[in-house]
Amino acid sequence: MANGCVQVFGYLLASAGLVCLITATSVNEWKTYSYSTEGMFKSLMINVGLWMQCTVPSTGKWECATYDSVLHLSTEVQWTRALMILSIILSVCGLAVAVLGMKCTLCVDDDNQMKNKVAFVGGILLMLSGVCALGVVSWYAHEVITGFHDAREGHLRYSLGTCLFVGWGGALLSILGGALLACCSLSRSSSRRSYISSPSQMTSGKDYV
Repeated sequence: MANGCVQVFGYLLASAGLVCLITATSVNEWKTYSYSTEGMFKSLMINVGLWMQCTVPSTGKWECATYDSVLHLSTEVQWTRALMILSIILSVCGLAVAVLGMKCTLCVDDDNQMKNKVAFVGGILLMLSGVCALGVVSWYAHEVITGFHDAREGHLRYSLGTCLFVGWGGALLSILGGALLACCSLSRSSSRRSYISSPSQMTSGKDYV
């Protein structure tokens, strides 16, 4: 019963992680730039995402421009796009596989060992999804920080956007949820093997003449 509750908790964590990964990938705030001068009443805000770039001039109206061609994108955007989409696909597959092997479901119910293996595979897929997202988000953040310190005179100095923190949170939730699912499956398999290996019959001490 305890393992089943932990499995459900891990599944919920991984589901929340998937929501965070989708949000981070779709929202256009991976790096931001803001500038304002009170004396001249000028302000500018730029939000750069994986799919478009939005600008808010002093007029206060959002102006968004979608990236036209993949070939004209920077390397960091191309790789981040690809790996975040891969991470989302792995997370969806992991959740779909894990639900088949969870103790609270009736799928593959006739074979407990197979059920444990299925849940374990789902947990591994979720952990891979989290590691993939964690790596690419950290790499993107490193590029933003490096560009901020190495920016020349007249160039924009971007700072970390909200999507990076959402992506980090989603990656950690996916890793933690997948680890709980995988560990519960391993513990269930080991406990069942020890139960099977124990003697199940008592020898009789009666003597027949």
